[in-house]
Amino acid sequence: MPEIIGNNCEGLIVGEQKIKSFLFSTDMAIIENNDADAILAVYPFAPSPKIIRSLIDFCSKPLICGVGGGTTRGKKSLEMALYAEEMGAAGIIVNIPFHNNDLEKIRKRISIHVIASIASADYEFLKSKIDSGVDIFHVTGGKYTNTILKEISAKFPGFPIMATGGTSLGNIEESIVAGSQAIVLSPPSNKDLFKTMMDKYRNS
Repeated sequence: MPEIIGNNCEGLIVGEQKIKSFLFSTDMAIIENNDADAILAVYPFAPSPKIIRSLIDFCSKPLICGVGGGTTRGKKSLEMALYAEEMGAAGIIVNIPFHNNDLEKIRKRISIHVIASIASADYEFLKSKIDSGVDIFHVTGGKYTNTILKEISAKFPGFPIMATGGTSLGNIEESIVAGSQAIVLSPPSNKDLFKTMMDKYRNS
């Protein structure tokens, strides 16, 4: 992880640990070989008990499990949230879109952190998420991420916020200055890592 994250991020308290950096991955080889503080396990399919159990059993760091968003919600998301807590997850995250009534049902049944991905700084929208039980916002606003971060910090001072990092150290620094207390980074793919290694070996 870039040193700027550890040096400049305030950090979020998740469970009993201060988290400044999240690795966005479900790849066990990459999860095993990184120095992030925690793992964010979200994938573009319906949440799976088998994946949740495997990752939690394998990972030695706090793990945040994706339990819904888009077409996965209601009873399925609640079941996955309950299962994630039972297996030892540090928290759960729901993606865009996710209904507030489903958030409320999850919040009533679990004690671990509830994180919601958002891409809007609308006051009423954010307030409704907080009222529904969200503990942390994960800002995924693309090129608007830093604007959203600044607005959340102004509208809800002190509310915990994390953000997906950009493609450069400058992007990461801008997000931290804008109010992000932790940064989520996507690792390079195995293909890209192998390419870098092989280019080095060939040139030597």
